[in-house]
Amino acid sequence: MISPSVEGRQIMFLEAMRRLAAGVVLVLIAAAAKASAAAPKGEIVGIWRGVSACVKSPEFPDCNDESVEYDFYDAAGGAVHLAAYKFFNGDKVLMGEMDFTYDEKIGSWTSEFQNPRYHGLWTLTVGGDALTGTLVDLPSGHKVRDVLVRRDSPPSK
Repeated sequence: MISPSVEGRQIMFLEAMRRLAAGVVLVLIAAAAKASAAAPKGEIVGIWRGVSACVKSPEFPDCNDESVEYDFYDAAGGAVHLAAYKFFNGDKVLMGEMDFTYDEKIGSWTSEFQNPRYHGLWTLTVGGDALTGTLVDLPSGHKVRDVLVRRDSPPSK
């Protein structure tokens, strides 16, 4: 049997390295997909306080800036449930409740809602102990609100 030349061994070595690198990339992609498949509920569950500010526009003249409290709870499936409050004349007033789901593509929590007066989409993003977000009017696509709240209490068990 004739032994391969130095050049032949180099080609075989490079091909083995290429296959190994491709395998490592596939393993990393699979691990990232598995890690992102589960909604990160722990990042958002808890109580958050801050401001929901209006983006001034003639389309929404009655919009007012609000001091808010967002209470997020674990819900069925991959969702979290929000009870949203505003502070008015020193009182904590419930504005509404809705469920949010995690959108892996954008790395944010979203909730689309519609009532007889309004149709909108909330998008909220957690960054440590800060939660930022927007409310967009779906018929027009215009941004209506900007949210900046901070974690007030960790998730309850």
